[in-house]
Amino acid sequence: MEPEEARRIAVKAAAETAAMLRDNACTPRMANVIRGETTRADQMAEEYAVEILKAEGVKAKIIGEEGGVYGEGDIVALIDPLDGSVNYLNCIPWASVSIALAPANAKTFRDILAGAVAPIFTGHPLSFSRGGGCRLGETLVRDKTKPYKKMVAVYVEHPSAVEGLKSFMSRFKGFKVRSLGSAALEIAYTAIGRITLFLDIRSKLRNVDTAAAAGMLLECGGAFIGSNGEEPGLDLSGVARIGSVIASLDRELAREAYKAVGPQMRRPGSQPL
Repeated sequence: MEPEEARRIAVKAAAETAAMLRDNACTPRMANVIRGETTRADQMAEEYAVEILKAEGVKAKIIGEEGGVYGEGDIVALIDPLDGSVNYLNCIPWASVSIALAPANAKTFRDILAGAVAPIFTGHPLSFSRGGGCRLGETLVRDKTKPYKKMVAVYVEHPSAVEGLKSFMSRFKGFKVRSLGSAALEIAYTAIGRITLFLDIRSKLRNVDTAAAAGMLLECGGAFIGSNGEEPGLDLSGVARIGSVIASLDRELAREAYKAVGPQMRRPGSQPL
């Protein structure tokens, strides 16, 4: 499969799944728990996305947040059917569908053929194809957006990480700090410059959460840094944890951020690849 064809399919699957979720938003039945933390919304979205891939003739091994690993093929589809589920189920309009398509032998995020992150409630899908650049809707992003204000998206949970942010904030004064609730969408917006820096130091991010957005960030020329200070590898054996990450188009800024919060990213309990 050629990268641009993969991008077209990823955009179609992500955008149509997002539309289905939007049509069913703010209805109590979508919050019905199927098992564990999987709700009806999660399950419906993954099934919907997989059916679109099949209809497009894609024979793929699926790595899905809800269904785990199933199917087979030379292509691997990494699917986060509802990123920002807490927002979605509380009828807060910031959530997304994330789909990446990679060759079965991919070892890094740079090997991903294409990916798409589709906002559920508003905005155009963000996508990329390997070697083909990044797109907002179908418009090729040639000049990265200069933000109105420099924004950093920060995700923390552990008390020691919160304490460690003091060092970060002292170095990066003037940034507007946000934590919006859909990591894939925020990394994708980082890829086109609308968010200046993304920090997630919860040690929780997984390959399905980040594949499409991280692939886009790297295609756009940005830096994606894991807990060990290096670019994380891509595990296609199943749903796999990446851990804490830093993302930015400004590679020097990303390295400076790592100097400030690296110890918190490597805290006990973190398992960098």
